[in-house]
Amino acid sequence: MPTMSEGRRKTKQNFTSYVNQVPEENFVNNDYKPKLLSGELEAARANNVCMYIASYMKDGKVYGEKTGTLLITNFRLSFVSLDMDDEQLSFQSNRFLGSSDVSLSNIDRIYQFVDKKKRIISPQVKNSSRIDKIRIVCKNFKTFTFGFQMSEIGKGKYIADALAKFAFPARHNLLFLYRFKEKYYSSPASESVKMYNKKSDWFQELERCSATGGWRVYSKDCRVSNSSLPMHFVVPKHLNDVDYDNISKSFRNNRSAIWVWGNKDAALIRLAELNPDITNTTVENTLLEHVRRCDPLKRQPRLLELYKILPSIQDVNLSYMKLRDLCTPDNDQQFMAQDGRFYSLLEKSYWLLYVSLCLKHSDAAAKVLRDGQTVVLQEINGRDMCCVISSLVQLLLDSSFRTIRGFQNLIQKEWIILGHPFSDRLGHVSSVKTTERSPLFLLFLDCTWQLLQQFPEAFEFSDVFLTTIWDSLFLPIFDTFQFNSETERYQALHAEHVVLRPVWDWEKQFDDKDLALFANPLYQPQLAQAVLTAQSGNSSAASPQTPPVASSLYSVRHRANDSNGHPVVNGTGYKQQLQQARHDEQFLEPQCCLRDIELWQQCYFRWVPHLEIKHGGIAQCDLLNRILLNNVCKLRKNLSESVAAPADASIERMDALEHILSTMVVQTRDPDAASDASVAVSSFFPFSSIIPTAQTVCPEMLIASNDITFPHDSMYETSSLND
Repeated sequence: MPTMSEGRRKTKQNFTSYVNQVPEENFVNNDYKPKLLSGELEAARANNVCMYIASYMKDGKVYGEKTGTLLITNFRLSFVSLDMDDEQLSFQSNRFLGSSDVSLSNIDRIYQFVDKKKRIISPQVKNSSRIDKIRIVCKNFKTFTFGFQMSEIGKGKYIADALAKFAFPARHNLLFLYRFKEKYYSSPASESVKMYNKKSDWFQELERCSATGGWRVYSKDCRVSNSSLPMHFVVPKHLNDVDYDNISKSFRNNRSAIWVWGNKDAALIRLAELNPDITNTTVENTLLEHVRRCDPLKRQPRLLELYKILPSIQDVNLSYMKLRDLCTPDNDQQFMAQDGRFYSLLEKSYWLLYVSLCLKHSDAAAKVLRDGQTVVLQEINGRDMCCVISSLVQLLLDSSFRTIRGFQNLIQKEWIILGHPFSDRLGHVSSVKTTERSPLFLLFLDCTWQLLQQFPEAFEFSDVFLTTIWDSLFLPIFDTFQFNSETERYQALHAEHVVLRPVWDWEKQFDDKDLALFANPLYQPQLAQAVLTAQSGNSSAASPQTPPVASSLYSVRHRANDSNGHPVVNGTGYKQQLQQARHDEQFLEPQCCLRDIELWQQCYFRWVPHLEIKHGGIAQCDLLNRILLNNVCKLRKNLSESVAAPADASIERMDALEHILSTMVVQTRDPDAASDASVAVSSFFPFSSIIPTAQTVCPEMLIASNDITFPHDSMYETSSLND
């Protein structure tokens, strides 16, 4: 097995960071020149600003704030302090943003404090000249608090005015996306993602789902009419372009029946409502008849009117704001005050209820499709809840979308190309009505996270991957989540010469150590085969195709049981049972009751220091699984076993992660047990900051020899989150 030093030598060193580096001691002054991106301009700065952080101990003293320079550019807010990099480090290192940076697109609310009175900051409100503090609440639940007591007089108002101007742009072309003109060179990983902006992508999807008999790819340049539809999508095969266009005129946004996925002869269709001025439903009934004709057996489709069974976008946004306020307390006193009634406040937000409802109706639609009946999802404009339910149905029924690449394909197909209005829903532009704002994509990611918790072996990606996707929605470097439609993207490309770069090119943002955490160590792509082979009792049970590591890391679920729960395996029907098990295994049947829904702690709580478990939590278990699995993979590769080993790039990424972790091994505080060391990650790893303890050591021999110890008292400790 390669040693740790060998793995370190193989690590790629091609990661170029744009984050500020500390060149010398006395840099925090007016002469300090930050490292800016192409097109990034400094708008304001204030020296001697206090950033209030969580209290921690060092050398017997309590530290609770940092003093430094606060910078505002047309891209980000950045706080620079002399000792920030030495005492507080964020493990996940983004190429464009440091741990004390935030993109302006991420800023949700800004408050000013004058004489202990709290008031919101917005372009429509005149700021006070005596601002003591400002507090920033981000859309990804991160918070910042800055004090100006030590700064020059008027600096508080100066910073507040700059934020009000640049953090709330009135037009879309004021986003930094239009200023960042650096050339983009795609990587093989991003090129493998289907963008669905080509006719061939949709045709391949039709063939993959065996749906070419009743459906065809419709192609028309919809961009000339400011349509929310893409150039290519799938429509009933027997309708010519003229007939389809005439029918579509009766529906909102010209969105009549659009095919998105198929299972055998059943199809999953998205549909908008009829235009408000049309009271007769004849056109809608005619369209449903056309959908029925696409089925070889001519079965009547099941119509699910989502606007009647699911919350509106306004309901979801109101729920999000309550959840955001609950997870971003202003201070310790507010945190303690709401802690005793946290669950009642959470219940009143209705967020978990909405997650439950989305899973429930997605599961119901999935079961209808499994029975061979076409499902038509209808809502007001066909661009919001249709995206949520359609994506979840495909996650439940199609295992290919549970891979990292497949999940990105799914988002690209259902959300990006088919025109979910990301700019309006996420509030990229302040002039959009507040009634148009709604984080439906977060609701979808939360539902996906619930599935990941219930079926950890079924997904190739991890919760870190989902959380990172949510963070990337507010990085106006990548165009994926910045527009309302393909039409807007096309116009920005040709009229404004925007450089398009997909967010799926993760290597442009993160180093290998961060990318290694995107993969789920418990993923089992051929679980059914492994279960039945192990239970068959024949010689193939010891085959190297059976993954022994993952089966020891979690309890295997399978469906090949009789009514009493005993395995059903016999000599004559083994092949048929194996095929059936493979077929059934790709279907997921989630628990949808409210009592089965958990709160996505990593996403919502990672910036609340009081809830962080130092050197423990579930993240500790996940890290152990990763290291064990990586060591086994390297051992298999060295032994030349006849098993599909991970690509060298995957091993190199994990080696890079182990190298970084080897520098985080800390000694116990007990001098008599100084030899007992453990990997020092906390419950919100890799997003939480790392605060070193009094004594640190770097015995990389612990990782190289796989002799890693984890403290038993913190490994599964989550009780503090529920107190």
